[in-house]
Amino acid sequence: MPAESESLVDSVNEVLRGRPGVFGVYARNLTTDEVIAVEAERVLPAESTVKTAILLHYERCVEAGVLDPKQRVNLVPERRFDGSGVLRYLDDGLSPTLDDLAWLMIIVSDNSATAMLVEALGGPNEINNTTADLGCPTTQLNESITLESALAGESFSWSSPRDLAELYAHLGERARAMLFRQQHLLGLPRRLPHLAYAADVGITMPIRVYNKTGSGIGRFIDSGLFETDAAAWIVAAMSDEQTDFACRPDDAPPLAFGAIGELLCDAWGGLTDAP
Repeated sequence: MPAESESLVDSVNEVLRGRPGVFGVYARNLTTDEVIAVEAERVLPAESTVKTAILLHYERCVEAGVLDPKQRVNLVPERRFDGSGVLRYLDDGLSPTLDDLAWLMIIVSDNSATAMLVEALGGPNEINNTTADLGCPTTQLNESITLESALAGESFSWSSPRDLAELYAHLGERARAMLFRQQHLLGLPRRLPHLAYAADVGITMPIRVYNKTGSGIGRFIDSGLFETDAAAWIVAAMSDEQTDFACRPDDAPPLAFGAIGELLCDAWGGLTDAP
């Protein structure tokens, strides 16, 4: 392991030291191949970060001509699912396209859109087969999850930090466009010069973030691809068994992940004049 990586591992451990619960962090510099690993092979609940895996499988299906991104799916009562998002509050009669569902799944982490898209993709096993094909076998979508099981602590998904981060080495243009606009920026990007809507108003940010966040009761996860003009790196930071709610701005995991995101950017980003 290069000396700089050893120093970064020490810095990441210092950020996490004394914090409650369990953590896992993995990052890889795509330019130098340096790796940061802290409990990186430990499998933890991944929650909505698995939606990146769903997006990657969807993107591959579209590129292969297996699915038409303009195919429409009817919103009906049995396709309304609790949790994050907006579709479940809207009236029957909407027929979003598969692309619409993917956008909603990523930008606002819509659970109804996610379930509708997974159904169109053939079910969780299809997504899990893709993660295995990509060399990320621990990233798994739960085959059956109910509100009761979620409240009892069962996770929507599972992954090691290493596998979750390595998914981001496989993003195509469709996935990048959607992940860039994810609106949940309380974790790894919180101290970085990135805006989710920057590309839509013609602004080029010094750092571009393509991330997906997940949370559950006492857990918080963030993951993504980070790019500057000089470098690129992938990272996943995961937490569980937290003593606070874990996903409010001043809870321990978002604060820790923001510090880790800044450490990696300072070390690898090559930025000199960022605001």
